[in-house]
Amino acid sequence: MKQMKTWISAAICLFGLSALGHSVRASSYETQYNALNRWTGNEWFQSWNDLFLENSSHVRNDSSPAQIGWVHNGGRIRLANTGRYSPTIAYNSLWMPLNTNSSLLPRQLDSQSMSFGTPIGQIGKWGIGVSVGAGYAGSAPYNDPSAIYGMALITTQYKFNPRDRLLVSLDYNGNRSFMPDVPLPSIEYAHITKKFTLIAGFPEVGIDWRPTRRLRLMVHYYIYDDGTAKASYALFPWMRIYSSFNASSWAFHVDRYSSDQRLFFNMSRIEGGVKLINFSHHANLTIGGGYAFNQAFSQGFDGRNERPVGQIANALYARLQFSISF
Repeated sequence: MKQMKTWISAAICLFGLSALGHSVRASSYETQYNALNRWTGNEWFQSWNDLFLENSSHVRNDSSPAQIGWVHNGGRIRLANTGRYSPTIAYNSLWMPLNTNSSLLPRQLDSQSMSFGTPIGQIGKWGIGVSVGAGYAGSAPYNDPSAIYGMALITTQYKFNPRDRLLVSLDYNGNRSFMPDVPLPSIEYAHITKKFTLIAGFPEVGIDWRPTRRLRLMVHYYIYDDGTAKASYALFPWMRIYSSFNASSWAFHVDRYSSDQRLFFNMSRIEGGVKLINFSHHANLTIGGGYAFNQAFSQGFDGRNERPVGQIANALYARLQFSISF
């Protein structure tokens, strides 16, 4: 976790932007947030699929061969059109084979989750929404009761004007990297215009800035799990090239661990590629590749008391992502 924070800070300096994204967190892993995110227009379905494969590598601790890959799917379904905030089911699934025979690491990691979210109503200028869900994150699918966890979120939003709003939330996530056993509060101020979005608060900060019609700069940092810095440029209305830095953290229960211990995996990536935008109605295709490093596994209750387990050597990788909405 310390390595991740160091690299995120470096990325923020590199882009010359303050650390600061979206009115409700849009993490691809936390379905309780995706179930409460805003809808645009009359869309009722959003889906994305991410395929990732590294070059053959090895476990640094014992020289065992290893090769990280994943198939990651996520999306959400609008159950009724009640406006920007509608009853929604969000889902997420990750299958991550490690392709190693090392005794230090499991053979694969799996994670699935689903949440239902809905607006509750308006109290004065405060809009209230809630979501509840459950997930499984373990080293083998559905054979470890300790890998099951719950999620819940209640969030309130106060709109000062069409551009400025305040979000106050209470979030419980039984698989969070930090304090998974405690509901944690958050407070964030959001300023949203056509060219500029700013979020400042805790635990999320971010900037999404379009200084010109073709150029877009984004920096996002979520203190518990991940951080991203990205620059993209539109060569054509339907094509953008991009470069990005990403630091991510995942948590899984391993069947041989005690019930209060989990395996954490931290990874940093530098990536470049091309994104084809709306090439078929509302479908997008991203083709990218890059360099993965800081691929470290550790064991503990949460990020405050991790102890090293193993490291996988740096490796080149290729990534393909397809998304669609309608």
